[in-house]
Amino acid sequence: VNELLSFSKASLGATHAKLQPVFLRAIADTAVRHEVSDGAQVEVRIATDLRVEAEPDLLTRVLSNLLRNAVRYAGGAGPILITAESRDGQVALTVSDCGPGIPEAELQRIFDPFYRLDASRDRETGGVGLGLAIVKTCVDACQGTVVAANRLPTGLQVTIILRGA
Repeated sequence: VNELLSFSKASLGATHAKLQPVFLRAIADTAVRHEVSDGAQVEVRIATDLRVEAEPDLLTRVLSNLLRNAVRYAGGAGPILITAESRDGQVALTVSDCGPGIPEAELQRIFDPFYRLDASRDRETGGVGLGLAIVKTCVDACQGTVVAANRLPTGLQVTIILRGA
């Protein structure tokens, strides 16, 4: 129920998002403080002065959801990296891990509401399939795009493209 409420709230907030310049490093540091525990190693490699056009609460929710998933599924497999780089007026924000990744055929579906990679998952073993749908809704509201790709040799990488500020 909480995830469904979060999804509904994100969807409603998306229609009223007021974009503003935000410091990306500060948002990333806040998400790390809220979501990372249990000894998971997270490295944030973002310049302190790098800014994007976004709604701060929505962008914090995006990074929090991505970090929560990375810690849950790959936290013990190696460092989780949060990086960002500016390219042609846009900023590519990436969260990557060293976990098992996702079967290639499933990558396009992971942002769909209620989609779960393993249908047997429940709240205790992986939620109901709304976390990444919330990510997509929030990124869309910030007028950005989000894609996922497997890393070689292992891991998952989620990249968000936002307008630089």
